[in-house]
This record gives sequence, structure tokens and C-alpha cells, in this order.
Amino acid sequence: MLFNSFSFWLFFIIVFALYCVLSHRWQNRFLLAASCFFYAWWVLSPALAAHKSALAASSASYAWWEPYSPLWDIRHYRFVGLLLFTAGLDYFIGGRMAQFQDQSRRRGWLILSLVSNLGVLALFKYFNFFADSVYTTLNACGLTVPRWELQIILPVSISFYTFQSLAYTIDIYRGKLQPARSLRDYLLFISYFPHLVAGPINRPQSLLMQCESPRRLTWENWTQGAALILFGLFKKIAVADVLAPLADQAFTHPERCSSGALLFGLYCFTFQIYADFSGYTDIARGLAKLMGFELMRNFDQPYFASNVTVFWRRWHISLSSWLRDYLYIPLGGNRLGKARTFFNLFITMFLGGLWHGASWAFAFWGMLHGLYLAVHRLWLGGRKAADPAGTDTNFPAGTDTNLRPPGNWLSVPAGAIHALKVLATFHLVAFGWIFFRAGSGSAAGGASSFACASQYLRGLWPFGAHVNSFRFGSDQVGQAVAAIAALVLLIDIPQYLKREHCVILTWRFGWRAAAFALLCVWLIMLRETENVPFIYFKF
Repeated sequence: MLFNSFSFWLFFIIVFALYCVLSHRWQNRFLLAASCFFYAWWVLSPALAAHKSALAASSASYAWWEPYSPLWDIRHYRFVGLLLFTAGLDYFIGGRMAQFQDQSRRRGWLILSLVSNLGVLALFKYFNFFADSVYTTLNACGLTVPRWELQIILPVSISFYTFQSLAYTIDIYRGKLQPARSLRDYLLFISYFPHLVAGPINRPQSLLMQCESPRRLTWENWTQGAALILFGLFKKIAVADVLAPLADQAFTHPERCSSGALLFGLYCFTFQIYADFSGYTDIARGLAKLMGFELMRNFDQPYFASNVTVFWRRWHISLSSWLRDYLYIPLGGNRLGKARTFFNLFITMFLGGLWHGASWAFAFWGMLHGLYLAVHRLWLGGRKAADPAGTDTNFPAGTDTNLRPPGNWLSVPAGAIHALKVLATFHLVAFGWIFFRAGSGSAAGGASSFACASQYLRGLWPFGAHVNSFRFGSDQVGQAVAAIAALVLLIDIPQYLKREHCVILTWRFGWRAAAFALLCVWLIMLRETENVPFIYFKF
């Protein structure tokens, strides 16, 4: 069930109607059952195209975006069992860990959690990738070895729920969290359907506590939730889905495109992935708000960042803050000298890239951002990265500070300098998306990913080459520009200036009604019969 499908909204209406009339205890039981049903609807990862041989029993042909359809097939429920088993194991480990004061015994239970969670993740997501890499390397060295490959399917959302479960056991080990009071509440924390498939990766100190406590259904939450859902659907259907075919045209056959078409395709993908992923997060947060939950903010206008450090405080905040708290800081952070700091940044971003997918192109994308961050830190010296938009860097990533930009941000030449920094950061990030898109668009995930990226880069330069190559038509360019302009002018700029995602609700009634009407009409006009999946469903 996709958030942009009618089947999901039928499912949600039924769930929400029953949820509103149940007591807290029965709400949690019902939501857990609904979440398991929601997850059971998905049997196959969007990476299915790389694992077609695992479907030998079926003669149907599947594309990477198509969920497997007979609902009654037993393969649907194996992955629900895997999710519940790994979550239940961490619940047991957390309870056992809290019973001991001896640090060595607590460490033993933590190691069991790390091995079990990362072992399952490695088996399903990375075994074939690394086995194929070893096979390719040895054969290149003249050593003939058999190819090892497991015929397995990548479970949907395994990367997301693994990190969320690990945060629970690690925080108990550190003494920052008490174990969950009941298995039911813990399983709901892990499997709660709005965030299950593509995050955000919520912390137990926030979401688990909300699962354990009664929620309040308020008119304010309902209006904010409805606004977030509308923004998310608009971003997905009226922006991301409009830009997707244009980006696909450029990235599928870069050798056939002119330099201008490749640059335009890169801009389309840059805004597509932002609108697609932040749109999912907005819908997830809106659905949760309707039910009295508060999910963490995952995006904060990242393309308005004036440097790469600030970009990562605003992009996929739940992942970047997870990597900071559970990987970068334990490695030593910036406490062990410059060389170690740069190494820590590099290895953290390398693993963050691999988290997205089993491809060296993803790993290179992560390393590229690690290099960006290291160079920026070197340039800063001992100073902290400033955020001219007013984000307080003393707050953890994902915290709503509700600070307005300082007055001198709009002054001249300060405003011009800031705009140049934003433009430069945007293009550094867009350059990285070439490797990200090459990794996600290639089933092989190895040399072919880099071949695609290399071809794309060669086509971008020099401008004016490929005179007879494909170029986008004026109508296609107009549609893309209109979609991006609507995203920036109607949603991002108002949110950025007020530092509030539901700022539209504070407008005067006439302006508010006009904005909602425009978004709704635009959304209905562009709604297609085909439901395009969200990009991050494959991770």
C-alpha cells in the first residue's frame, strides 16, 4: 500500500475510525495488528529487479516498483515474522541488560544485539554484493573461483527498523533509557505503520514513550496533520512524479543526451528526490499527528543550506543524527585531533552511503560527502558551522527551534554572499546525486553504476557537444519549472522564513484558503492512475 494510493487511504480511514473509539490499551493492540497487516502487504523490496531468480515459482514479470500481489501468498508473512522476531529479541536483550550492573555482562548482551541485527541486515542486504565484489576482484587477478549467491529477497524497510531497534539497546546499555514496560508497546514502537517503510528513524526516548502513554486527539493536531498530509501528497504527486520521467530520460541513456539535457535532468533528480522523500516524511508525520503521535522532523529545507555541514543538519535528519550519535561520536568524534576527526567523518559517511544500498556507487556518494565535510571543517578551523537561517546548533538535529532568520541575513552584501554560498552548496550536493542515482538505477550495483556515472559526467562537459543529441522540449521544461517553483514558493520559502512546517495555518483565512485550494486543484489535475512508489522504499 503506497501512501499515494486509494487502497492505503481506505485502510487508513478504517484504522483511524476504530482507533478513535478504543481505549489506550486496545489502541496499541489494534495499531500493532494494523501495522503488521500493512507490512504484510509488502512482500518484496523495490530491489526485486536484482533478485528475479528468487521468484522461480512465479512466471510473472515484475518491475522494481511493483509489489508482489497475491495477498494470501505465505511469502508475505515471512518478513513480518522476521521483523517481529528481531524486535522481540531486542526487547528481551534490553530487559536482561537492565538487570545487571556489571558493565562486562551488559556489554555481552549489547554485542548479541549488534550481531543479531547487523547480521540479519548483512545477510539480506549485503551478502550478494560483497560476494560478487570478491568474485570480480579475484577473477580480475587471474584466480578462477565459483560465484556465490544467495537467492533471497531484501525485506522492505529492513535498514530503517534495524537502526531504530539498535538505538533502543544501545541507549539502555548507556544508561539513557529504561526498558519498555511491555512487549506490545515495544513492537508498536518498531512497526508503527506511518514510519515503518521509510522512516523517520525515531528515537525510543520519544516514540516509545508516546506508545506507552495515552495520546490526546486534539483539533490542533488534526489541522496540522491534515496540512502536512496535503503538503506531502503535493510534493510527491505534483512535483516528484512530474520530475521523475525527465530525470529518468537523462540518467537511463546519458550518452544520447546533450549537455544541457543532462544538466536539466540532474536538476530534475535533485528536486525529485527531495520532494519524494520529504513528501513521504510529511505524510508520515501528518498521519501520526492525526492519531496523537509526534514523529521527529526529518527535513528542514536542506537546499537552503549555506554549507555542507548545515545541509546534513537538515537532510534526512533522523539518519544523520543517528550516525552522529551511534557511530561518529563513539569513534571519537572531533576529540582526538584533526587527522582522526577527518577519518571519523570519512568512515561515518562511507557507512552512511552503504546504508542506502549495496552498491559501490552509494559508498562513493557517502565518501564524497565525507570529503566535503572534512574540507569544510578544515576551512572552518576551530569555529562552528553557522546557520544563517537561525538554527541553533546547540540543539540536536531534528529539534524544532522556531527561530527566525536574523535581520542582517537579508542585508546587502550579506544577502548576496549568503545566496552564493547556498548556490555553491546546492551544486556540490547535486554533483553527488549523480553517483546516488547511478547506484539506485543499476541492478548490478558495481562497475555498471560507475560506468553510468562516468558517462553522465563526460556528457556534462563540454557544453555545446552532442549537437544532434536528445534535448527536452519546451513543454517538458515548463512543467518541471512550474513544479519546482510551486514547491519552493508555496511550501519551502514560507516554512524557511518562519521555521515552522505548518506556517500556512497562521495565515489570514483568505490567503490560507486560496493556498489550500491551489494545492488541492493542482494535485487533482496531476493525479495519475498509476501509483509511483517513493524512492526510499528500496532502502
